[in-house]
Amino acid sequence: MIVFIITNDVTDEVYVGTTKDSVEERWKQYQEAAALDHTAARLFKDIRDFGAKSFTPSEYAVAFDREDLKDLFEEAMEEHQGISLVGVKTTKPKPVKVAAPKKAAVKKPTVKSKTSGGPVTTKIVKPKVASGRTNSAAKERAIKEAIAEEKAERESKKLMKASAEAQEMRDIMARLDNRGSTLKKR
Repeated sequence: MIVFIITNDVTDEVYVGTTKDSVEERWKQYQEAAALDHTAARLFKDIRDFGAKSFTPSEYAVAFDREDLKDLFEEAMEEHQGISLVGVKTTKPKPVKVAAPKKAAVKKPTVKSKTSGGPVTTKIVKPKVASGRTNSAAKERAIKEAIAEEKAERESKKLMKASAEAQEMRDIMARLDNRGSTLKKR
């Protein structure tokens, strides 16, 4: 993992970033992203304003683990009063699709046959339980509470069943003991 700096030779501003690849490869990515004109990140704006030839990318240090990387990054930021490149995206963001709101479950009548005079049946559609996250903390809390109640109910039924089975086993063993003791007396 590499900590690198990109110096703007015109303004003497220094950008500090990290990469797993080479510094040159990362610099190419930044140039391509600036050419797309899809983001307002300061580095991309400066590349468009001053041109890529006005910048000097260079390696600052090599880190061997994440903790070392963090320390070296902070050191470079402090030493150069740098501008962080952490979180600067080099790809165009994907468009966000907004899903249409789902309709509530409704009884839907279906006709079997109009000419034969067959019976009319209704199909009851069960409402779906929310999956994933909802937009309301209250709804999420209610869902979590309902799930917890169901778990507790299942657990209590399981314990009651085990208790009943244990009692039945004790009764059987007691009958066997009684039966065996009366045979010995004869």
